[in-house]
Amino acid sequence: MPPTLASLVHHSALKLTVRAGEDGLDVPVRWAHASELADPVPYMEGGELLLITALKLDAEDREAMRRYVKRLSGAGVVGLGFAVGVHYEDIPDALVDAARAEGLPLLEVPRRTPFLAISKAVSAAIAADQYRAVTAGFAAQRELTRQALTEGPEGLLAALAAQVDGWAALYDASGALVATAPEWAVRRAARLTPDVTRLRERPAPASSVVAGPENDDRVELHSSAPAGVPARRSPSVRRPPWAPPSGTRCTRRSPCSP
Repeated sequence: MPPTLASLVHHSALKLTVRAGEDGLDVPVRWAHASELADPVPYMEGGELLLITALKLDAEDREAMRRYVKRLSGAGVVGLGFAVGVHYEDIPDALVDAARAEGLPLLEVPRRTPFLAISKAVSAAIAADQYRAVTAGFAAQRELTRQALTEGPEGLLAALAAQVDGWAALYDASGALVATAPEWAVRRAARLTPDVTRLRERPAPASSVVAGPENDDRVELHSSAPAGVPARRSPSVRRPPWAPPSGTRCTRRSPCSP
């Protein structure tokens, strides 16, 4: 999983202390960014842990801190790291109170912890998460290939449905339903025949994402023929709306052939 404020707080080498916003520590951190601008919002993308020493802030002015924290929260900043012992020996109460009122996590950064160490910790955690995703994708591809070679279309569909925590279906060149996994998905898959027909009319390989027959369905359709060859089979994959891309060729809008 990606780094969170909680994982940074529990990082033994950083020695961070939570001063406000304890309920928001499970939010993912996209990056750690240091800025001493009075208004860094134009340079934020959302998801950042902002690191400051308050060089250009009147951190003891309650109204100024209220506006500052509100702007950060509105920009999607997920946390604020304040280095003590630089310009302020302690985090001013005005900033602590503003962060508590806004629900923005405020982390005290000890003087012996450089901002660079925090940035490196976030970067390393992000890289590790990406590596896990890539290796999981390769493992998923190997499993799909193994199932296709040993168990045929039925085994491939069963493995694919398990990987995406949904259902999968296979259609022939006429658009007729060949197989589904699990079996209860037959009716749902059959209702997608018009969408499969439309996909077959496009040059292969092709893909599309459609709303499934049930309100919570998000279905991905893929034609499996190489470019320039009429599609003979069109797999469809249903993934629940909360599920992230699995990293397999079938669920990342690239062709999957049994």
